[in-house]
Amino acid sequence: MTYTRKPLLFIAFLTLFAGACKNDEENVAPTDDNEAITTATLTLTNKAVPTEIVTATIDNLNTTADFSKATLTLKANTTYTGVVTLLDKTKPPVLDATAEIREKANEHLFVYTPSTGLNLTATLTDKDTNPAPGPYPIGLTTEMKTGAASSGKLKLVLRHQPATKNGTATPGTTDLDTDFTVVIQ
Repeated sequence: MTYTRKPLLFIAFLTLFAGACKNDEENVAPTDDNEAITTATLTLTNKAVPTEIVTATIDNLNTTADFSKATLTLKANTTYTGVVTLLDKTKPPVLDATAEIREKANEHLFVYTPSTGLNLTATLTDKDTNPAPGPYPIGLTTEMKTGAASSGKLKLVLRHQPATKNGTATPGTTDLDTDFTVVIQ
């Protein structure tokens, strides 16, 4: 068996080149930044009496949150339609983050979680355009049903899920995590 120097030099060159290309630098695909949200408003409209509208707003979510207007006082055994509105007031003009979330609905999911003992259920009523097995819920609009008189918190979480949305809250990062006080009477 005869060896020549050219293949050996070629193999040495490849080995050296491959060693130089080790993962000293990792190329990471760019990701979308999370939404900047300073104000969250939840508006509920009584389905049976559309003139009965209840609104709660939390301001200054990016600093010291102001919960002074964050209570939803609801009627027992009533169905409400809900709409969430989010704003970014960090720079002029005020940005309607809701519009951006609607535009990127395939990357966002709202999760509504009533505290233990709060007789409230929330059903997401809007869907994105993700292909099968989607579409998946978004949560900009909801239907909320109250039961017997109770009180507690309604946790509102917005999950940012670019390229990972699967209809659950697990993948992604959190754009918003706050609580509204709810009193059902």
